[in-house]
Formats: sequence, structure tokens, C-alpha cells
Amino acid sequence: MLNKKYYKQILPSVFSVASVLLFLVTFMSCSKEMEMADTLEISNVNPVVKADGGSISIDVSSNTSWKMGEIEVAWLKVENTAGTGDGQLRLTCDENDAVQARSVEFFIVTVKDGKYHKIKITQLSSDPFLTLEENEMEVGSRPRNHEIKLNSNIPSEAIAVEIIYEKEESSGWVVGVNVEQEALKFQTTLNTLDEERVATVILSYEDTGGEDIEVWDKITITQMAAGNDGPPEQKDFGYVNGLPLGGIDENISVVGNIVSRGTSKNFRNNTYIIQDENSRAIAFESTESLTFNRYDKIHLLLDGAQIASFKDCGTEYRVIRGISTANILSREADASFSPQRLYIADLTEDHLLSVVTLKDVEFAMPHGGYANFHEFYVTQSYADYATRHYAAPIRDIQSSIAHLITNRDVEYRRKSVPKGAGTITGMVVKITESAYGNFGGYAIRHLEESDIAINPNRASGFSNILVEWELEPTTGFPDGTPNLPPTTGSASATLQKDGGTGFYAANTLNGIYLIDKYRGDKPGANTIIANSSYNVNSWGTGRYWIMDNVSTLGITSSLFLQFEAVSISSTGTGGGPRDFVVEYSLDGDNWNQIAAYQLSGQIAANQVQNVTAGLKVFTYNLPNELLNKPNIKIRLLNINNTSVNGGSIAIPGSTSRLGHFSIRYNK
Repeated sequence: MLNKKYYKQILPSVFSVASVLLFLVTFMSCSKEMEMADTLEISNVNPVVKADGGSISIDVSSNTSWKMGEIEVAWLKVENTAGTGDGQLRLTCDENDAVQARSVEFFIVTVKDGKYHKIKITQLSSDPFLTLEENEMEVGSRPRNHEIKLNSNIPSEAIAVEIIYEKEESSGWVVGVNVEQEALKFQTTLNTLDEERVATVILSYEDTGGEDIEVWDKITITQMAAGNDGPPEQKDFGYVNGLPLGGIDENISVVGNIVSRGTSKNFRNNTYIIQDENSRAIAFESTESLTFNRYDKIHLLLDGAQIASFKDCGTEYRVIRGISTANILSREADASFSPQRLYIADLTEDHLLSVVTLKDVEFAMPHGGYANFHEFYVTQSYADYATRHYAAPIRDIQSSIAHLITNRDVEYRRKSVPKGAGTITGMVVKITESAYGNFGGYAIRHLEESDIAINPNRASGFSNILVEWELEPTTGFPDGTPNLPPTTGSASATLQKDGGTGFYAANTLNGIYLIDKYRGDKPGANTIIANSSYNVNSWGTGRYWIMDNVSTLGITSSLFLQFEAVSISSTGTGGGPRDFVVEYSLDGDNWNQIAAYQLSGQIAANQVQNVTAGLKVFTYNLPNELLNKPNIKIRLLNINNTSVNGGSIAIPGSTSRLGHFSIRYNK
């Protein structure tokens, strides 16, 4: 018989659902001598006691002796602390005259096997209350999670939940109801009916004395008819980026500008980027082909989509999947939008996947194409890793360094890089795993050729060349020639290998001989410039390249070093040297380290990991101690015998190459 007060206030009729709990007990016996395992069942592991106190009994079912753990509260007294077989644990509670409920936890454990249950006894306060923050809410027709704030001093275990549906034939659509200490959580399922539906969720405290319920509250939920939803709540990008992986079941949306249209050959196909005014980005994928103009401003509905992730060059990014044309609530051209203009040092983690414009930048090594490797390798299946993402270092006028990333699918990858200064617009990414290694900083993916807005004229740049070796095909010198002068800079400057015996036209132990290198902008299919890089096959701990006889007198601004290098890999554990440091000296005796670096191996048919299809470019800032000096010395020191394949280099016979070496300074 229904006698609760709130039934008279809500609906004239309700129906109830009875539940049957079935217990299955399994007995196991391996031999006649084996003893039966301990059993222990507790009638109520979360008993609730009224504020005025009194006695409480907990039924214990067991086939052995049991005991309870210690209780360290003064308001609860225990009559018996142990028993054998089926029995009762009998306790007495003092009155609770405090505003808040109180609780205590203890264990009942069997003596032999140590099987146990944890008991939590809660005593209500002298004035229990229960209030929901909302009493009415309208929800959309699509499935969603909901959370309503709950204010109560009643423990959640003591709060009963009932659901009353306005129409019995359309019941069961409020599911997953869960009462927590400060919230009521539930889900609403998809409404496929052409009419709205109503349910009331009632929370109540039913006291153990069987009296009418005085402490209760309710919320009435109205769900819209099929295909209908209220206007979405517009959220900022920070809120969306903070959502957990999985389904988005909030009626939310974002407004921003499309900065990547999913069509660039230099980024993931069918991955779009929307960006806000603070250069925070959200990536999304579509179930169909979406057409945008660059920088269109759109209102994007996110309800019902899925938050997932993808990995690119070792870095994991979030992406929203399941977007379709139905999610585009509005779209308009936005001539006022342009990417934020920054220096490299301004980049932060918040910029990842956003499109920015880096200002006052140059290519650290302004030679070759955007991707410098032999085009033969692009067609080879084993060369996928080695040719996938070419990294070209760039630097800005503040001497900060980043890398420009060019995929092998980019049609203009073989065009010559511009030699001057300007801007580069692109997507901010991080490269932690690639054939070129972990860059440790930020990289930029240009999405269109026009994004690289750098003047082709070197005179427009912010730096000058102090000395540079960038050889064209070089032949006709006598074997043993002691020095090949730089292509730019003082003719007395030298670039040598320690213990070298001069330059040779063919492979000579301890000699430097010239060999081919790859230049992406060379006409033709093989992209080889013959006899243009230094090749040495004698390496080991303490061996080095060295530049000498270079003056910096009169130069008082920033100096920076560039070089291009690779070691030859092999099919075994050997190969050329991997580990080097850059050092400088003013007297040739005292050396100071600038940086440590690792070479990659030159690709071969059987080498598919940790190899490149061309030389790798490095750039480093040089210390101000080298400014305005009559002679500075730079060396690239091989610090151990580890090869690019991870084994030990063959001494002699290990081969390493140097394709470019230069020092530049800001004007």
C-alpha cells in the first residue's frame, strides 16, 4: 500500500517494479581429505541508524569461526565481537545531536582462511535534509549524460531513488541513476517517438522506523520529441580540450575559424582544424567530405561526436570524430581573420595544432630544396620511414630555432628554399619520433606553398655569411691537396679531419675524398650533386672535423653554426659513428662544449629504421665569447665508438660525411 506523502503531490498513479535477487553457491571438493573453504555472508554491509540511536543487529552467515576488527569511536558499542557459524553482530549507537551524519568502518573476518567483508555503519544527523539544485529540466532527444547538484547531509547509501513516468508505455528511458555525495547522475536514452515524454526522479530518505517519508526532493525531466534538441551551449576551446576521451553527450558547440581544410598534402587527409581567437585549436574528422574556404568562420555542434586521439611523429593529439554537415550550424567568410604573428620563442603547448605565422625567419641552411633526399627512395617500400617527414631547421631574428616539416607527398618539395627572410605560416606540431630524431622543440607544418612567404633574395635576410663550405661538383685538384677553401669567406679558412692527409679523388684511408650528396632542387630524377660532400672512413673516440683560421673581428652580434652530416649504416651491427659534440676553442688547446648531437644512418636496402635518405641538418647558437676574435676554432668531436646501428664502429673503415658547414651572424 502506498502511503508516502510525495505520491499525492506528483502523479495520481504509479507502478512499481519488483526485483528478485538470486544467489548461486558453488561448492568445490578436490579430495575426501580437503576441508571446505570458509564462507562468510553479511546481511547488510551499509546499515544506516537514525539520529536518536539505539540498537542494531547485523546477520552473519558462516560455516566457521569469525570475529570483527577494532572500532575506534566512542559513540558505537559492541555487545559481541566474535562468533561461530550463523549468528548476529549486535551493536548500540548513542544519540547523534550533530548537524552532520557520522560513520565508522570495520571488518568481519573468518579465523581460518581470513575471508572478510567491510562494514560501514552510518548514523544520520539530528536534522537530515536533502535538496536538489534543479527541480525541472528539459533535455534533447539524443542520448546524454546528466548531473544535478545534490545538497544533503544524508549518506548516499541511505537515499532511495524512484522513477515515475507520466506514461507507462514510454517508460525506461531514464537509466543509470546514481546518487553520489554531492550529485545525482543519470542518462536519458534516444527518444524515437514523435512526442515529448516526462519522468520524475524522486530522492528520499526512508527511516528505519517505517514512518512517512519527510525528507525528499524531486526533479521532473521533459525529453523533446524525436529529432528535436534545444539550442547548444557555446563552450570555449579550453573546455572542449579538457573533456575526457569518449562520447560527447552534452549539447555544446564551438565557434571558430577553419585553418586546415583537410586537403593539404603536408598534413593528415580529411582532418580539419578549427581555431579560436586565442590560437587554440581543435582537430576534427568528418564522416563525409566537407568543403570550406580557408578561414571560414563556422559554428560547430559537438553533441554526439566522439573524442579520440591520433599519433603523428611520436606526439599524441586529440581529435573529434563523427562530424558531418549536420554539425555545421552556420558558416560565413571571415575576411578579418588572420593567424597570430609570433616569434618562435612565443610558442607554447597551447598552440599545438593551431596555425600561426612565424615572423622574421630564415632557413638556417638556405641551400637545396624543401626536402633533400634522393627521389629514387620515394618509390621504395622499405624507404617509407626514411622519407616520410623532412625536417629543415629555421631560425628567427631572435636566434630561436624550430623545424619546418615537409611530407614527401608535397608537390613543391623539390623547389629551392628561399635564401632571404620573411614569414612562415603553418601548423604547430612536435616531432619526437622520426628518421631525423627528437627535435626537443616545436616544428611547423606549412599547409600551402604560399605559406612560405620568404624573400628569395639573400640580401633581404637578417644574417650574413661569415664562412661557408657548400661545394658544387669539385674535381681536378691533385690528390693530397691540403685544403679546399670555403665557397664563401676567407680563403685562408680551413675545414679538415684530424690526422688527415689531404683531399683525394677516391677513397683513401685517413684522407678526405669527395662524394655525391642529395639536393632536392637538382633537376632530374636522381637529385645527386656529384663530388660535393666530404667523406672520411677513419673514426673512433677522439676523432673530429675541425674548422680553423676564421676571424670574427668587428662582429658584435649573434653567431650561429650550421652543418649537414650523415654516417653510413651497414646491414650488420657496425656502421659509421653516431655520437658527437660541438666544441669551440680560441687557442686550440682548451675546448668548451656547445651541444651534443647524434647522426642518423644513410638508408640502404636492408635498413628501414633510424636511417635517413639524405644528410641531416643541424644548427646551433655560438657563444658570445667568440665575437670579435682574430681566430675561432670549431670542431665536431666523435665521443665514443657507438655506430648509427647501435653496435661498435669498425676502426678503420667506419664512414661519415659532411655536406655543408657554415657560420653566419646577424647583421
